Amino acid sequence: MRKLQQHRLDDTGERIIPTERGEVSYVFSRHKFAYEYARQYAQTKRVLDVGCGTGYGCKILSDVAQSVVGIDYNEEAIAFCQAHFSTFNITFTQIDAADLPFRKEFDLAVSFQVIEHMPNLHLFLKSLTGAVRTGGTILLTTPNVREPVPEDEANPFHANEMNFDQFYALLSQHFPSFTLIGIGYAASNKLRTFLQRSPLYRLGKYIHRKSPVKKLANSALHLTEFRVLNTDIARDAIDLLAICKNE
Repeated sequence: MRKLQQHRLDDTGERIIPTERGEVSYVFSRHKFAYEYARQYAQTKRVLDVGCGTGYGCKILSDVAQSVVGIDYNEEAIAFCQAHFSTFNITFTQIDAADLPFRKEFDLAVSFQVIEHMPNLHLFLKSLTGAVRTGGTILLTTPNVREPVPEDEANPFHANEMNFDQFYALLSQHFPSFTLIGIGYAASNKLRTFLQRSPLYRLGKYIHRKSPVKKLANSALHLTEFRVLNTDIARDAIDLLAICKNE
């Protein structure tokens, strides 16, 4: 990976910027885990990454895929992708995820932490299914919002947030065959569980990635270690992960 100095992007908390040496980012680690899981579906496949952000996920998938097309609506993000993650089998282009121009061109589409940003969920899923061949696979992730968020704590970047039942109901309207699993912490941690209920926990996003405090917290709370959940998903998952057959 090239040093991420050129085409520097603002870290808004929603645009996921890869970590550099000596940095710790819970959010980046969580998103990267989904891409690493998706590698098994990308072997020798034509892959579309919808909402590719800063492009690190396309690079992870490109190591095993035949080709990867990464699309994002943001011009600055695409410039960052091209500067840092371009390779012979990756193409980055600026496109609106709700209006994809592709017609059955891909074997696999991934769209991680994007659907919650889309004002029209059904239009987005229709656009996505149109880009993937019949019999292909679509992988989606979204945060598992288990309890309603108070208005003063709502994420200003999100148009839609769902719990397990709501996401399951949405998928049922578009995919005859799908599996809904979860991404959760690799191990339980009583201190982490306690602190997550405290308002102080939210202060973590304001601590710099290179801060010794953040490194100490990660060591004590195991914040960057994850696993796939097949049971107790609605209760324990941080993110919901859908594996959909495009039929």
